[in-house]
Amino acid sequence: MEEKKTTTKISEIGEFGLINKLKKTIDVNNNLIIKGIGDDSAVIKSQKDQEILMSTDILIEGIHFDTTYMSLSHVGYKSIIVNLSDICAMNAMPSQIIISLGIPNKYNVEDIEALYEGINKAARNYHVNVVGGDISGSYTGLIINVSVVGFQKKRNIVYRDGAKKGDLIVVSGDLGSSYLGLKILQREKMVLSEHKIPKFAIKDVEMKLKEYKYLIERQIKPEAKVEIVNYFKTNNINPTSMIDISDGLCSDLNHISNASGLGYKIMESKIPIHQQTKNASLDFNIDYIFAALYGGEDYELLFTIPPQQRDLIDATKKMSIIGELTEETEKRIMIGVNGEVTSIDKRGWDHFKLS
Repeated sequence: MEEKKTTTKISEIGEFGLINKLKKTIDVNNNLIIKGIGDDSAVIKSQKDQEILMSTDILIEGIHFDTTYMSLSHVGYKSIIVNLSDICAMNAMPSQIIISLGIPNKYNVEDIEALYEGINKAARNYHVNVVGGDISGSYTGLIINVSVVGFQKKRNIVYRDGAKKGDLIVVSGDLGSSYLGLKILQREKMVLSEHKIPKFAIKDVEMKLKEYKYLIERQIKPEAKVEIVNYFKTNNINPTSMIDISDGLCSDLNHISNASGLGYKIMESKIPIHQQTKNASLDFNIDYIFAALYGGEDYELLFTIPPQQRDLIDATKKMSIIGELTEETEKRIMIGVNGEVTSIDKRGWDHFKLS
């Protein structure tokens, strides 16, 4: 008989007891830290000749994650990655993070320790430090707010508004896979919930998840593209504008278009799509190009470069040139494989849309 695991109510050790418990799991190995967790504020050494970059993201249970198909460890990992990705999108390296939690009564101490397993794993993988935060109760779901600090020399910071007419549009990795991964997780969750005897459906569900392992990982365990930022530095690539793809290719490309006052044309045949994304799209009767254009949460980098640097992109399989910027601000088009011209609309992930 399996031994029942003991759990500890957070109320038994209190807010500060939980903070002290979590503090012991955090490794701080950075000479930039003067004071980390344990005071009213963290203190970080200023960086000579470098600017400070700051960003923050909030993840709310039921909106950004679902713990019925995503472990708390994966939730913790992803909560860090989505923030580090914002710093990478400025052509900078993340350095320090601060985490605040709103915790409902349904979670115990062991649950939050599991959350921090993922947080600490991401911090170690990307060589960043957790230097502070706050904990509160929550009357709704679990709330995770992460703030991140990074550093970069002023001349190397890349904004959204620096693109020029004729610049090439480039993306890292592949697109649409995270969206299809989410669709698979949601479908298999429904299969289990609607089955008269759920345990009889588990084997079939597990087989489907294994079949699309890559897509599942892209949804529950994304990665920040620090290797792309390093590639820029090593090869003297100078992006003129950049953003991370969190809301879908078209939505985020429109941000660059709006900021730079330029239009664009992209080529359907050049958009990088993983084979599993194509396979899964058949299951759902979804056009995989639609998933790539509007899906979101790929956390790849979308950037523009001068045409003279084309060879540096062509030299690697990690990035794809998908189009170029044009003069007409309102002209945003995709040229299909058959030559058909399609106008790109404004669809994409929007937290406040009604449908």
